[in-house]
Amino acid sequence: MRSVGKFYDDKNFPRGFNRSGVFTVSEAQLLENYGRTMRALTDGSLAPQSEVEAEFLAEVSGEKDMQSSLAKCWTKYVSKTTNKVRSYTLCVSQRKQNGAYDDDDDVDNDSSDIDI
Repeated sequence: MRSVGKFYDDKNFPRGFNRSGVFTVSEAQLLENYGRTMRALTDGSLAPQSEVEAEFLAEVSGEKDMQSSLAKCWTKYVSKTTNKVRSYTLCVSQRKQNGAYDDDDDVDNDSSDIDI
């Protein structure tokens, strides 16, 4: 695959692909060296010129089974940058909001003192 220049994604990986903890060293090198070409091939702004590029495009589009490290790496990059995972916690704090969480102990029981 041809290299059009170094590929960086400062928005999603400001410290680089190597230091992100998401990619292996070889995946980070593939992204850095061929990422611009892979992005251009997938968005259609660049036409495949070799068999490797044509296979990459077929694998990424789902026409062929994904076998090449380039296609696997690009698919991993796309999934990490487009599918934002939300994290949830199981902590619940009940706050008193306009009397919504009134306790039963706060009720006036003036009549109960008279019967004694």
